[in-house]
Amino acid sequence: MSIQLSALTIRIVQGICYRTLMAIILSESDLKPLYQSPAAIDELLQLVEKSLAAHSRNEVAGQTRVETSAADPKKKFRIMTAAVPEAGCGMRITALFRSAKDAYFHLLFDNESGDLLALMAGRELNIWRTGSPAGVASRYLAPSGAKTLGLLGSGRQARGQLVAIRRALPSLERVRVYSPTPAHRIAFAKAMTALLDVAVEAVSSPREALRDAAIVGLATNSRTTVLEADWVSGGALVISITSGQLPADLVAGSRVIVLWKEEVLAGESPRQPYTTMIAAGTWSADKIAGELGDVILDRIPARVRAGETVIFESVGMPLLDTTATAWAYRWAREHQLGTKFSLD
Repeated sequence: MSIQLSALTIRIVQGICYRTLMAIILSESDLKPLYQSPAAIDELLQLVEKSLAAHSRNEVAGQTRVETSAADPKKKFRIMTAAVPEAGCGMRITALFRSAKDAYFHLLFDNESGDLLALMAGRELNIWRTGSPAGVASRYLAPSGAKTLGLLGSGRQARGQLVAIRRALPSLERVRVYSPTPAHRIAFAKAMTALLDVAVEAVSSPREALRDAAIVGLATNSRTTVLEADWVSGGALVISITSGQLPADLVAGSRVIVLWKEEVLAGESPRQPYTTMIAAGTWSADKIAGELGDVILDRIPARVRAGETVIFESVGMPLLDTTATAWAYRWAREHQLGTKFSLD
């Protein structure tokens, strides 16, 4: 006689098992196969979607960010924490200076017992915790039948964003990518075409990359505007992950949905162009339609009129660190990876 277990039952059993296991250390090399598997991102997208919905229901606790320093006050460390249902209590510790070794890592604790589950390398994980909201946003905010993505950037964050969007939208047929160095964008296009089984074309200008694109992905390291408003097709979804890349006139004429309103309006550094527009009186916080979690819970619509351009402002959020850490931890346990340790 076969026994079928519900997804909830499986999670409960997993939770019980996790609390009886020793904590593990997971290195970058341990997790490399996970990051090389686009299909593995599907579970992360599901977890991020659930976590954002939980945030909108006020079920996420302990979202904090603290900065401290070494003896040299110029050498600062950042600590970010969040307790997320179905994920755990997570803590990310990052050195904000280049000379520190092994100073970018995550801790994951069991939400009920408080037991330490994992100490995990964080460098590559950051790509997926940053890119995954773009996939969830595309699923909810992209125009119906979106088939073309225009991507600015060909580095690590562009890779994470493209994988997440492709896995969220299997119907995606074409990607145009631009970055300033021809060799980089050509190599990126070739590698991503092979990895994702979608046509990725390197083009010679940002305007060409965005031509007729239903989704616009911004994944450059620029702190100044990288596009003009008239390059964006009406009704497109524009995904922004870095402050300062959007022109004010595009913001003024679009519906703005954010990952986390608190960070956009009162984060550690001004989020542009919103801060400048608010100060000038040309825009206001009331113009933010809501958070992505509100759309997921069907509290607000993605669009209120046909042909409306939507900007998704994706900011740093501690719950993403906890959720991504839980995703990687579960995968490692399933594949019996990691080095066990105990403080006894």
